[in-house]
Amino acid sequence: MVNDPEQAFLRSLGNLDGKVAIVTGGAAGLGLQTTKYLSQRNCTVYVASRNRERSLHNIARAEEALPKTRGPIKFHQLDLSSIKGAKWSAQEFMKLENRLDIVVANAGISMLNLSELSQDGYEMMFAINHIGHFTFITTLLGLIKQTSVTHGDGRIVVTSSIGYRFATGLDYTSLTTARPGDGDSVWDVKPAFVRYGNSKLANIYFANELAKRLREDGFKNNRYANSETRSGQGGFRAWGGAWAESLIRLLMKPLNTVEDASKTQTYLAANVELAQQNVHGQYWAPVWSWTQRYIRCQPEELTNLGKDQEEQKKLWDFSERAVQGSCGQ
Repeated sequence: MVNDPEQAFLRSLGNLDGKVAIVTGGAAGLGLQTTKYLSQRNCTVYVASRNRERSLHNIARAEEALPKTRGPIKFHQLDLSSIKGAKWSAQEFMKLENRLDIVVANAGISMLNLSELSQDGYEMMFAINHIGHFTFITTLLGLIKQTSVTHGDGRIVVTSSIGYRFATGLDYTSLTTARPGDGDSVWDVKPAFVRYGNSKLANIYFANELAKRLREDGFKNNRYANSETRSGQGGFRAWGGAWAESLIRLLMKPLNTVEDASKTQTYLAANVELAQQNVHGQYWAPVWSWTQRYIRCQPEELTNLGKDQEEQKKLWDFSERAVQGSCGQ
């Protein structure tokens, strides 16, 4: 149909033939939908996720519903909860491909308790949502730079959330301190949501500091942006029993379709017109109709906390030390 919004959106992405993309968490939810969109525009898409069996199953099901003429979808092992695992994954990818045009840092986790830390000693949402992506992307940066020089465009999209507005700021002591018994009470839900918001604030700081550093290095063909999404996905630990977990899931359930909720990050990853625009370190958010259907996406001003350049540099330095401490480099 001429006025089909899905077809119009696909056309806006242009022909991605020859391009290579990575979508973290690309085997489910918004990540899978972004993977499908990019594949339909002839892009080679690597689904980077931890669970190989489930990912291959979901990829196979997605491929059944896609046109036969499209870009290949491939699985790539990635464990964002481990710094060494994220670095190894990036290094293995560079053995497979000699170009990388698009990275969509989509994977994320929400509402985990603080009773246990990651294997590197960090609060788990911060570890997966930020540290893992920081390690993975900075390890791939040389290949992304090379691709942007050779082919004229390189894009990194870091998916954040409106939840960043509930962030209180990054407290690096609490990010490395476990709280035994956390999650046993329903009163632990609010602090968990704040920690989630802080991890999404870290996504914003990372993308903005990355854009700043690469512009200073003279790389102007790369596009770096944050994408706001609404998603009910994430990991939960039962607070106060099954009824509380069910209530939290209901409250966090998105009002939008998966297709619509994934459009902002997909637009930033592949829209044709963005190649002629100065999109670096911007925060983009969707505009919804009164029926909660996607209309478009556009830049949105960050909160004062989100614009704090001293804090974003502090996070970058902290993250570099974390990677060096884990990998010994």
